[in-house]
This record gives sequence, structure tokens and C-alpha cells, in this order.
Amino acid sequence: MKIYSKSEWKKIKLGDIFILQMGKTPLRENKLYWDKGNYNWISISDMNFSEKYISFTKEKITDFAIKKSGIKIIPKNTVIMSFKLSIGKVKIVNEDIYSNEAIMAFIPKEDIFIDENFLYHSLKSVRWNEGINKAVKGLTLNKNLISQKEILLPNLTIQKEIAKNLDSMGNLLELRKKQLNYLKELGKSLFTRMFGDIRTNSFNWKKVKLQDVCSSIVRGPFGSSLKKEFFVKNGYKVYEQKNAINQSADLGEYYIDEKKFKELQRFECKMGDIIMSCSGTVGKLFQLPENSKRGIINQALCKFSLNNKINLTYFLKYLEKVIGNIELNGSGIKNISSISYIKKIDINLPPIELQNKFAKRVERIEKLSFEIEKSIKEAENLYNSLMNKYFD
Repeated sequence: MKIYSKSEWKKIKLGDIFILQMGKTPLRENKLYWDKGNYNWISISDMNFSEKYISFTKEKITDFAIKKSGIKIIPKNTVIMSFKLSIGKVKIVNEDIYSNEAIMAFIPKEDIFIDENFLYHSLKSVRWNEGINKAVKGLTLNKNLISQKEILLPNLTIQKEIAKNLDSMGNLLELRKKQLNYLKELGKSLFTRMFGDIRTNSFNWKKVKLQDVCSSIVRGPFGSSLKKEFFVKNGYKVYEQKNAINQSADLGEYYIDEKKFKELQRFECKMGDIIMSCSGTVGKLFQLPENSKRGIINQALCKFSLNNKINLTYFLKYLEKVIGNIELNGSGIKNISSISYIKKIDINLPPIELQNKFAKRVERIEKLSFEIEKSIKEAENLYNSLMNKYFD
């Protein structure tokens, strides 16, 4: 990798080389400014939907709004940045465009030669949180603070070389993220494509009750049967709601001794069992993995032990969809108080062979997603390493 001598680079204040141009919001009440607008107008939310370039916006303004409000155009290939509330989101506009007052455009002054791609990466490297103001509605920069920030500026040839290196890594990141999003959408649609709409049972599968596919369904013990004075330093683990919510069997510090465990053995859970949060954050499902400690569930959990009529993956995906539509008790903290209600939930039961085929496809999608996530992390680390090399 080419080594650059930064000692030859100029340290320049942004205000010395750029016209810092803020946008504005034409009067909302005047429909003539907004109805049937033809000119893209950027708000901060628009900057969430693209990686580097921006050309489309949710809202558009009219020619009348431009003439009457005095809003200034942002020329094509200009770098822009959010500087109020959400600070430091950087994009390049790939056509003439307009923006609101929370976005600053960096328009090079005459006789200043700077590559917009280099500037894009350079501004992303700036530590904008240093020197920000605490405004009423959140954190904000201002034009003066931005103008005083300094960047290192090499000659144009080096700018283009650096931008090319960073862009190649950025393009790889964008591709991997698109691949990951595609797999997520594929995973979401797979269930419906294979099994239809569960609410209408559009494929006319056999319908059973949840209790028919479980050897055991239990809600944790209420009342005085599991008080804190029963807890010991080591013994049988007491699984809590946070184990289900955080998808981890390792969290928690409560244990009971063998005598208490035998008293509450009907609430036992072990590896392979499924626990579900039943209070507040309702419906988070987690299968206890291999090597999970033997123990019991507390009152905030429900436990399912499946029989051989249903595939685990199919059960989890089905229940995730159902839980979002069940009736919850409680005017304050929502909870599932009736285990009998859970047992009577209808469940469509396709042939086990089809369930198994679904599970294999889900496994392949998840495996590929894991590999792509790993690739994204590696690319991000390399991109950050390059950013530090060039700009720190």
C-alpha cells in the first residue's frame, strides 16, 4: 500500500476553502410551495436511504417556492452534511438539488481544487462532537464551528488516489449490505411462500391446538413459591425474562438448591426447551442451547417442550407471527396471564416433511447471512483502518 507523506499536506480550515451554504424550509402552510413540486428537497430522513449519493427525496418543492423563499440551489456533485440533531451524515448530490436548514452544502470557492469523493471521506473522518452545542431539541453544530474545523488537504492527484482506495472498500460494503438485506427479505417471505397466510390458512393445512404439538407448556411459578430468600450462590439456575429477550442462557445470577428444585420441578427447563417472555416485552422466544444449565423458569417466562409432530424452526417462526396478534392483559405492563389461553392457540400443521424442508432453507439463509455479516465487519474494519491511515 502506498505511503503518503502527510507533512506535505496543507492543514486548512473548512471556512477558508468552502462557501458553507445552509438550506431552508419554505413555508409549510403555503400549498403553492409544495403541491405538485418538481424540485427535490432534502431533509435529514432522506439521508438514511442511500450509502453515498443522493438524488431522490420524499418531498419536492415548486418553482414558486424557489422564487419566493430565496432558497439556494446545491449544484450537482456537491458534498452535503447534516449538522443539526443528527450530526455528521455525509452524502454527495448527483444532481442539482435543494435542502432544509439542517443540512450544510460545501461549495468550493474559486480556484480551489478538491475532489468531491475525497471530501466525502474526509468529512466522515472529522470528530464533529468536539465543540458541539447542546440545543433545546438536541445536539447541534453551527456554521461558525464548521468553518473553524480543519482538514488535511493533499494535492489533487493524491486526493483522487485516496478517494479511489476508500471508494473501492465503500462499494464492497454497500454490495454486502444489499446482499444481506436481500437475504433478510427472502427469510421474511419464505414462510408465507411455503405455508401461505396463517390467519386464513390459505393452503388449508390441518389445524391443531398449540398443546397438541407440545409435550409440556408451563408458565413460571407465581406468589411466594419463588422468593429471593430461596436463592443460593450455586445450584439449579433460575431463568429470567432477560434470557429470552437477549437470546442468551448465560445471563442471570439466581440459583436454587436441590430441595427447592424438586418442589418446583414441574417448572424445569433444560437444553432444547423453548422459553418465551410473558410480561412487558411479550413474545420473545429462545431455545436453550446445548450445555445450558439445568434449572427452572421464573414467573415472567413460559416454557414449551415440543413433541415430534412439529419442526422447531417452523414452530418458532409460526409462534413469532401469532404472538403479535394475541390479546394481552394489563392496562399498564402487558402480560400473558393465562396459560390455558396459550395452549388453545390454533396452529396450522403442514406435513412434517415440508416443515423440515423449510427449516433447511432457513438454515442455509442464516448461514449465508452470517458469512456476509462477517464479511461486512471485516470490510468495515479495513475501511476504518484506511480512514485512520489517511486522516488521523
